[in-house]
Amino acid sequence: MNTSLKRFIAKTVVLSAALALIGWLVFSLFIPQYYLPVFPLALIFFLVVTILVHAYQLKLAKTNMAKFTRSTMLVTFFKLVIYSVFAAVYIATHAENAIPFVIGLMLLYLVFSFVEVTEITKVTK
Repeated sequence: MNTSLKRFIAKTVVLSAALALIGWLVFSLFIPQYYLPVFPLALIFFLVVTILVHAYQLKLAKTNMAKFTRSTMLVTFFKLVIYSVFAAVYIATHAENAIPFVIGLMLLYLVFSFVEVTEITKVTK
């Protein structure tokens, strides 16, 4: 495992711990009525998918930059499909909690996407 991937894993794990702490504070102090037991699972899901996708992109960037460039959009598309399936399954089984779930999922997507894009940009410069 190369140092870029180790550093990225460390950053995303620390980020996930910070998000878990912030979520615990927000949901225990301010909006406990909107807490959903699926939120910790969603956080772990985003962490794992982000690390796997980043590891794949790092491998492509180090071996074949032309292939990396071509596959970036495809990887992003498949990642969105995976997240959409996760959301659709949850919403289909828990329709009454759809709005808080979608808001939480959107926030996780934005945070993890920002971190992933900034890290892969540093590597590909």
